[in-house]
Amino acid sequence: MQNIDNKTEQSQDPRERLLDAAENLFCRYGYDRTSVRDITAEAGCNIASVNYHFNGKEQLYQEMFRRRLVRNLRAHFETIERICSTANPTLEDLLTELIRPIVKSAERQDPWTRVIRLMVREALNQRVDTDMVLGEKKFFVDRLARAFMQILPEIDERTARKAVFQVESIVLHSILFLEHYSFFLPEMTSDEIVTQMVRFAASGIRSFVEGRNQCSE
Repeated sequence: MQNIDNKTEQSQDPRERLLDAAENLFCRYGYDRTSVRDITAEAGCNIASVNYHFNGKEQLYQEMFRRRLVRNLRAHFETIERICSTANPTLEDLLTELIRPIVKSAERQDPWTRVIRLMVREALNQRVDTDMVLGEKKFFVDRLARAFMQILPEIDERTARKAVFQVESIVLHSILFLEHYSFFLPEMTSDEIVTQMVRFAASGIRSFVEGRNQCSE
C-alpha cells in the first residue's frame, strides 16, 4: 500500500504551502499559539493570502483537517478496492492492509498522525467541523461496510456498519496511544501489534455474526 502520508517536496501552489505550514505549526503549538503571521512566514506567503485562500485562520484550520482526512480516506479506498478485487479475499487480508500502514506511520511519527491526534482532541473540544468530518467519512463507511459484506455474506448492512466503527476505534487507539505499547510491552514489535489488532478486530466482527445466528435459532 502507498504511504498514507504522501506529501512530497514543498508545493509551488501557495494554497498548499499554507496548508503544509498550518499542519506543521498547529500540530506543534496549537490553534491559539499559532498566528497567521507564523503560518505565512513558514509558507513564504504574504499575510493577505490566508484571507484570499481561506477567508481567515479558522477556515484554514478546518481545511487543514479536511485535506488530511481526504488524503487518508483516499488511501484507504484504494486499499479496499485492491483487496476486494483479488480472488477470495479474507477478513484478515483486508484488516491487515488497512491497519499495518497506520501502525507503521504512527511508529515513525509521520506528520499525518499528529494531525489525526489533534483532530481527535479538537473534536472533543467541539472545534472541528463535525458536519465536514461526517460528510467526508460517509462514503468510506459505506464502502468498508460493503467490503465486509462481500467477504462475510452472512453479515447484514447494519452489522457491517457496526464493524466499521469497531475497527475505527482500534485504529484510533494505535494512533493515540502507541507509546503506551512501548511502555508496557517494550519487547512488542509493531508487526506484533498489527497482528494482535487484526485478530482482535476479526474476532469481534465474526462474533457479531455468531451472536446474530444464535439469536435466530
